[in-house]
Amino acid sequence: MRIVKVCHACDRIIGEIELDDLTGHNADPIMDIVGNIAYELCPGCLHEMEMEPSNVYH
Repeated sequence: MRIVKVCHACDRIIGEIELDDLTGHNADPIMDIVGNIAYELCPGCLHEMEMEPSNVYH
């Protein structure tokens, strides 16, 4: 069964992943799975959220 990967921040569709890949040892620990959707951060949002000394996040 395929699961759709969607970005948590911008709701962009990142791709698909096979359910068997999630049960193995190489599963992404920051991926949240709800139904048949796996939420994670896309590379663009991940880069924007990297902590930099001049940025303040509330």
